[in-house]
Amino acid sequence: MIRRTWFAAAALALAAAPFQAQAGIVIDYASGFSGACGSGLTCVGDTSVNGSALRLTPAGIGQAGAGYSTTAITLGAGATFSTSFQFQLTQPGGIAPADGITFVLAQGTSGLGGAGGGMGYQGVGNSVAIEFDTYWNNFDPNSNHVGVDSNGSLSSSIWASPYGVTNCDFGSNSYLADGCMSNGKVWSAFINYDGTTQKLNVSVQQQGMALVQLITDYSIDIASILGTTDAHVGFTAATGSGLENHDILSWQLANDTSIVGPGTVPEPADLALLSLAGVAALWAGRRRRS
Repeated sequence: MIRRTWFAAAALALAAAPFQAQAGIVIDYASGFSGACGSGLTCVGDTSVNGSALRLTPAGIGQAGAGYSTTAITLGAGATFSTSFQFQLTQPGGIAPADGITFVLAQGTSGLGGAGGGMGYQGVGNSVAIEFDTYWNNFDPNSNHVGVDSNGSLSSSIWASPYGVTNCDFGSNSYLADGCMSNGKVWSAFINYDGTTQKLNVSVQQQGMALVQLITDYSIDIASILGTTDAHVGFTAATGSGLENHDILSWQLANDTSIVGPGTVPEPADLALLSLAGVAALWAGRRRRS
């Protein structure tokens, strides 16, 4: 009976392991951004710290801002990285909720691109961005999508809509629906890139809903686009005639693939290490009980 219970506990420990912080973390704002601007992050344009959140833009017309690492972060082999962050988009106004945020890796330190539909990213060269877009410009597929951009262009090479929801605007208050990124709820994003295989994965999770993987094993050579594996990383956002608060609530980034979303499977090497650690801890506990 003891042996069966011990193996059951081991299985539970391994299942819980992907939720734990990993050693590869090189940026850690898990507790918020108090004091971050000017100390670790360069905040430009309309970006500032609001409470413990990094407010990329307030809900005003024609705002643009960015917050990115002041020093370049050394990524893993072939620009390997993984990151997770929480964001919240509130107080939409103007013609529609707009325009959204990007998570960006860039070679340089200019950090801030075009306003409005440029999302604070347009024109930033030698860069790769994951956009979380809440407004339907003429170059967009719809008003609620996540896409992959490069070299300052907002014409996404691949995109998908969270939970299949594509229409999020003021008509019939559709922006308040579950699955709309501008609905004011807390969203979590998980981005994982293996520079060895050159595969990118992006998942999101709305507060109170299941995790969904939007982009799976997308082939992209990030190191070649950046021209380096030392990147300034962070976020941009903008408003135009439509607006909203763009807040990042927390953020972690690792220079390996150890940050994974809930319910996903870590890389085989990480899983092996976690397995050994879990079994060792349980064995030590069993000896103490004996």
